[in-house]
Amino acid sequence: MKKMKRFLAVLMVGATLFGLTACGSKKEETPPAEGQQQQTPAEPPAAEPIVVQIAYENFPGEPTDLACNEWARLIEEKSGGTMKAEIFHSGQLGSKTDLLDQMQMGEPVITLGDGSFWADYGAPELAITSAPYIYDTWDQAWKLLESDWYDEQVELLAQNGLRVLTANWAYGERNIMTTRPVRSIEDMKGLILRTPNTTSYMRAFEAMGAAPTAMALNDVYTATQQGTIDGMENPMATLYGQSYYEVAKYITLTSHVKMPTQWVCSESFFQSLTPEQQKVLTEAGDEAGLYQNEKQDEMLAQYVADMESNGVEIIELSEEERAKFADAASAIYSDPDVTGAWRDGLYDMVREIMQ
Repeated sequence: MKKMKRFLAVLMVGATLFGLTACGSKKEETPPAEGQQQQTPAEPPAAEPIVVQIAYENFPGEPTDLACNEWARLIEEKSGGTMKAEIFHSGQLGSKTDLLDQMQMGEPVITLGDGSFWADYGAPELAITSAPYIYDTWDQAWKLLESDWYDEQVELLAQNGLRVLTANWAYGERNIMTTRPVRSIEDMKGLILRTPNTTSYMRAFEAMGAAPTAMALNDVYTATQQGTIDGMENPMATLYGQSYYEVAKYITLTSHVKMPTQWVCSESFFQSLTPEQQKVLTEAGDEAGLYQNEKQDEMLAQYVADMESNGVEIIELSEEERAKFADAASAIYSDPDVTGAWRDGLYDMVREIMQ
């Protein structure tokens, strides 16, 4: 009997020791000491948002700038905060050429340009999309940019490292602004005008009798003020937004270009994004383009009124006189420096597409 009692006592002690050991092996079940909080496992850090840089030469308050800020808002909203856009206005990141150099290094930069500029990057026929007097109406411009021919040109750009993200931005109708009045084609003779650094623009203004000079947009105000140039050409929003009315007092409504613009990034950066992120970037860009076009229309009358109140004369050409500008500019369509890399009959083909 005594042996049996000792045996049972040993079993009870062993069971107690086993229970204590088992409890000690499950630290997560041990209640916290008094005054301490229960610790929960640390969550993995949230992924950093993908950041894109939207860069351009336009100043704050211009329709393009307002639309870029809207684009940035839409990118963050549509991506649920997983993508963000940083805005760099007024040429803060450099000229278009500087920005394209950054793109070629894979930087997440987006900038705008037109067909005459992209023509030098693997799609030479695109120059015709912003050539003088190619469109009679904006509807023709949008019809051309929705064609199979245009899709082919966009693919050529992609093969050469540039991805068009959005193309429905109406930059406006370009007119000339000068320090002396231009009331006829004869008044263009010898006029030193700043133009974009593209062959089609420079050749067109040479054909009109002017002396075009390429120059970064940020340098135009000072060059006009100092008399280095006699003026510039651009849409009303840019002429007003850059305050050129302070140094040049005549705007001639040549309407020589109806100018759709495109925003591009590097193809390598675009392909580094997921399909969902690509969709966010392009859809938000198209929505911002429509926003920009509305702002252009809304603000145009105010631009003209403000410039007139600052002493600017708006010169309207007669139909006959305007036709002389168009006839002179049409020389580029037989200029081999412009058309040398185009297919035969491109002008007629494009005009037919737009009918």
